[in-house]
Parts: sequence; structure tokens; C-alpha cells
Amino acid sequence: MIIKNLKHLFFLLLLSIQIGYAHSGEPITIALNESNIITLIFPAPILNVVEPSSDYMFSHEQQSNMGVLKASKTKHLSNLTITTNDGYIYSFVLDPSNDVTNFVYVLTVSNAVGRINVSSNTTVKPAPSVQATDPKLQADNTIKNTSPSISEPAPSVKPVLTTNSAGATQPTSQLVSVTTPAVTENTRPEDHSIIPVAIENQPVHDIDLYTSEPQTYYSIFCENIHIEKPTIKNVSRKVGVIELKLNDITLDKNEMYFSLQIINGSAKAYTIKDLKFFIKSKGAKKEFKIEPLYVYNFRNDLGVNSEVNAVYVLKNIRLSEKQQLFIVLEGLDHERFILLTPPNNVVNR
Repeated sequence: MIIKNLKHLFFLLLLSIQIGYAHSGEPITIALNESNIITLIFPAPILNVVEPSSDYMFSHEQQSNMGVLKASKTKHLSNLTITTNDGYIYSFVLDPSNDVTNFVYVLTVSNAVGRINVSSNTTVKPAPSVQATDPKLQADNTIKNTSPSISEPAPSVKPVLTTNSAGATQPTSQLVSVTTPAVTENTRPEDHSIIPVAIENQPVHDIDLYTSEPQTYYSIFCENIHIEKPTIKNVSRKVGVIELKLNDITLDKNEMYFSLQIINGSAKAYTIKDLKFFIKSKGAKKEFKIEPLYVYNFRNDLGVNSEVNAVYVLKNIRLSEKQQLFIVLEGLDHERFILLTPPNNVVNR
């Protein structure tokens, strides 16, 4: 009788372990289409990539913890597997969809599905929750791996996730329109794993990246808007076969994002020098040059029958009735230039 009870106890214990492992890390579903670029940010540099099908492309620089995911027009699901240099494995399901809400995925080790071949001398620090601001607490969370194993499940660290209407969890986007649940100040959860802190109206991810690494914030924002459909029409200027168009002005925080398109409609390649912004008051002899905070995707070489979609980030400006904004494309054939003068109501919208 005792032996029979022990067998039942062992079976229940084994079943509970298997269930716990099954929920330690789940593949993350990413909705995307040919009109969007998805950014993935990992807590450690990317080591190895198991490529998705030819309908999708994932690219990243060496020793970088950030990659970019693109899709062609397709109706087929695919999968992507990425291993970081600390041994953690991240699995993704790529789902072609017209309803794309997340453009940036910030991952922690809690999102990993497993871990492989980590050196016994390696000290691994999981990416802390954005709410864990106590340095002592972060130091206590350091994980030292003294006995590496194959397919070790990810540690139980609270993921930074949001929940959609269907109940599925997804990593929180760093960009706009992220809803952060309210947190009570100076309280500690039952497991004492993190210390909540008071938050402002904006998401904590958003505040941290914008204030600590504005260039990275601008880059991510530009990646997600530079191929959007134009919202501004008939603001363009053409000289010969070269055309300069203002497609959109996006406002975010204290900055304006000017989406510009440079089109070469000929069978000849051209070289351009620069693109500049000026403000000039009516009747004044001098103009005021505006230095961009960040420039995305501008290049000097215009190939045959090609186009460039560039984004210029400027401090937020508002023009008076006596002021005019000038956008100048310089160096066309080393002499000619294109002058674009968007109406004030377009700039001030």
C-alpha cells in the first residue's frame, strides 16, 4: 500500500514539473506585413539566427542586441529562432496580418524558451524589469551558472508583458500607444521579486529610452514611419528628372519627423550633396538654419530610376504668419538645387 502511494506521489510530482516547464517560456507571435518594420531588442548580443522562410528577412549587426524583421507580401506563417551569446533561446511565430499594433519588442530572459551550452565561468545577468530600480535588488538577481545543461528552461523572472483581448501575452512595445497598468507606490508584491515605483502618464519603457538614449529612440521611431503611406499631398518640387516630395510630418514628444522622398526618374545616376532646413522671415536678408537632431536613411547616391525615403528629426517648431520654412536639396550636378517651401498650415498642423 505504501509503495502504491509512493508511485502516485512520484507521478504527480513528475506531472507538476512537466507542466511548470511547459509554461516557462512560450513562442512569441509577431504580427507583421510588407508595410511594417518590426524591431526586436534582446537583453544580450545576438549569437545565432535560424532564418525564417524566404517571405521574411531578419537582419542585425555583429555584436548587436537589436535586429530588424521585414516581410514580403505573403499569407504563410513562418518561424524564427534566435540565440543570444548568454545561451538563451528565443522562439517567434511570424504571422502575416493587416492588424499590426506592436512595432518594437523589448525582450527579457523570461521570454526565452530554453538555454544551451553556457560556460561554467559565465555570469549571466537577466534584463531587470523596468520597475526594479533598487541597485541592491538588481545585484541580488544576478544568476551564476555553475552547472551548465542542455535545454535548460529560462529562469522565473517576471516578464514585462501586456495582455491583449484574447488573453495572449506579448512583449511591451517601447513606442507610443502602450498602456501601462497603474502601480501603487511603495508597495512590495508577495514574492518580493521587484519593487514597484511611481510612474507618470507615459510608459516607463518610453521614458527611459527617450531620456537616456534619444538617438536610439529616434532610430526606432524613424524605422517605423519612413515607409508609411503619405498623408501630405502636392507638396513637391521637380527639377529636370529629380523630384523632392514632403510625404508626412509626424509629431512625437518635442520633435517633428519630416518624411521626405527623393526620386530619380531617369536612366542616369546622380549625386546629391545634402538636404538642409531654413526659416526666413519676410523682408529679412538672412535665414536661420535648423540643425537636425537625427537623420535616417539619407544617402548621397541616387541610382538609376531609384528613390530615397529619408526622415529628418527636428525640434518642434511653429511658424508665424511672417515666417517661411525652406527645404533645400543641394548639390544636384554640383550646381543645381531643389527648393521646397511647404505651406505654414502644413508645418503647423
